[in-house]
Amino acid sequence: MWSKIQKLRGRKPAEFKVRGQQMVSAFTERIGWSELTKLPGDAEFLDKFTAAAELDSDESLLRYYRKVSGRRFYPSFEAPETTVGVWRERFPHDQRPVIERADRIRRGYFDLLGYENLYFENEIPNWHFDPISKKTAPRIHWSKIEEVNSALTGDKKIIWELNRHQYFTDLGRAYWLTKDERYAQTFVAHLENWFAENPPKIGVNWLSSLELAFRAISWWWAFNYFKDSPSLGAPTFMRMMKHLYLHGRHLETYLSTFFSPNTHLTGEALALYFLGTFLPELGAARRWKQTGYEILLDALDFQVRADGVYCEQSSHYHRYTCDFYSNLLILRSLNEEAPADKHLQKLNELFDFLLHITAPDGRTPLIGDDDGGRFYFLDERAITDFRPTLALGAALLGRGDLKFVSEAPSAELLWLLGRDGLGKYDEMPAEPPAENSKAFSSGGFFVARSSWEPDASYVLIDCGEHGFLNCGHAHADALSFVFAFEGETVLTDSGTYNYTSDQESRQYFRSSGAHNCLTVNGRSSSVPAGAFTWRSVAAASLIEWRENAAGGCLFRGAHDGFRDLGVDYEREISLQSDKTLILRDTVASEQSCSYELNFILSANARAEINDDSVKIFYRKNDRPAALQIVTALEADAGAAGAAGWRIEPCFISSRYGSKVQSSKIIFSVAAKGRLKISNFFTKAVI
Repeated sequence: MWSKIQKLRGRKPAEFKVRGQQMVSAFTERIGWSELTKLPGDAEFLDKFTAAAELDSDESLLRYYRKVSGRRFYPSFEAPETTVGVWRERFPHDQRPVIERADRIRRGYFDLLGYENLYFENEIPNWHFDPISKKTAPRIHWSKIEEVNSALTGDKKIIWELNRHQYFTDLGRAYWLTKDERYAQTFVAHLENWFAENPPKIGVNWLSSLELAFRAISWWWAFNYFKDSPSLGAPTFMRMMKHLYLHGRHLETYLSTFFSPNTHLTGEALALYFLGTFLPELGAARRWKQTGYEILLDALDFQVRADGVYCEQSSHYHRYTCDFYSNLLILRSLNEEAPADKHLQKLNELFDFLLHITAPDGRTPLIGDDDGGRFYFLDERAITDFRPTLALGAALLGRGDLKFVSEAPSAELLWLLGRDGLGKYDEMPAEPPAENSKAFSSGGFFVARSSWEPDASYVLIDCGEHGFLNCGHAHADALSFVFAFEGETVLTDSGTYNYTSDQESRQYFRSSGAHNCLTVNGRSSSVPAGAFTWRSVAAASLIEWRENAAGGCLFRGAHDGFRDLGVDYEREISLQSDKTLILRDTVASEQSCSYELNFILSANARAEINDDSVKIFYRKNDRPAALQIVTALEADAGAAGAAGWRIEPCFISSRYGSKVQSSKIIFSVAAKGRLKISNFFTKAVI
């Protein structure tokens, strides 16, 4: 406890108060003085409902919620048979994968994050076990477990992903499709076993408030799938309700107000709003809903920059934020509550950024960290395909530009907005976005494309702040870029792969060498310390941004990440109207330094070196295509030494826990004084 108190030095009074209260609450839990560790008895719990006179037993509680929940939940649950019929008709390829996953779940096998067929020791999983490291987290009070230390627990991300219980939607959808009671029986068995093996406040699954938030939401989604199943009995439902109540109390007590005031805080706030919306009879519901709403509105002021870019400089967490605030809008509409003007304005701005960073192939580059998770899994799209979120935004906000880029809805839209929401999307005219290029100056991202056609060339440039607060989800990617040539992404971001269980990989994937960046003397522009901390941080700055009507742009920026090495650095990127790219990197130093320009190839590309040029081969529309890089040097007389290209194997990760073999091409040169390296990316003849 003393080490935690030490960390409070220099904090503002409000933070000291909140952290102090949370420390006291955790301490009283550990010594058995806290009511927060106790599930209420049935009679005591029923007394907490405003409709207590009508809810005199667990049977009456279940009957009541069976009656009202369909009218109260997301629109797709108002008419299940209609929803299933539309799902079969509009998204016929979704059903088989859902049933196959549900059948494997019944046998104890799970697809989580980038991992497939994970087995957690038993058919009903060991909720504390990491099958990759083979470690089982200790059954001790949650506050005694270090969040970023994997020595005792293995990778908590894997354990937590299982315990979010989002796979219940696979069981639920399979149940709606087949009416097979075995899916409902699996849900009940897993739920009952979870209650038995995760007593209040004991173990890793009580450690992160965000995980409780996702789990509580998953349980209520699952109830709405299984509420009419004979396999779901009143005693199980009563236990679930009491655990939901305890989850809500825990969330309220241990909000990440100062610990992780990012998507942790907004996810927790949304869960409180969710519980308050769908369990309005519970005495705490009104307070939870109001608390959640106030936090969510307040967070828009410090989490979403003036141009709509999410504060952590991560495209993945930006999507999370779009999902959170889109669902808040849905929940408001279910209760005929008008959204705040700020909510609508910021949500539109969030979608503006998501719209423009979508690559011509429909995928979104994973800039910064990604944890592989989602707020929900309701379709079969790849995790890097953000277009289902754009389709939801189109239907919610009535935006034809979002529909144009989303191209088509996914089943996610049906499950969230029902048949009517899907119809609204269908009837809306699609409109190409008005701008080919856009500067998100507050967030520091600059994006340009030759057009909005599928064969466009596209470049996304990162010239923003390193990150938010301690920059926990940042990468050393100052002045990095992603490039698609004639519709195909050729130079990509390496992704994340891992957070805590493999520190060597963690540090590599967020290094400058894992991005389309310059390194100096083998060093990154920002130097990491721990898994979520940094020893030094580069500050990037914009020098010039110019757009032209023909679809091109000129970007110039600099960063100070190599100043301690005596190196000044500037990068210029120009997308030409003929879809080609010009990259110019200028360095200056009084000392001789070794410079390396790193270019990360997408998994479907390969490179060949020919003297002072490189050819990158890839496939376009199942036909071979190639891009050529020609290099030119301008240096002070005698300043530059030997220079040349080489190819190295590397890994890229499109989802947490998964990596595939790729290559990076590296241009190396030693120089003293001023040096300009120009690279011309043009179409090559095969």
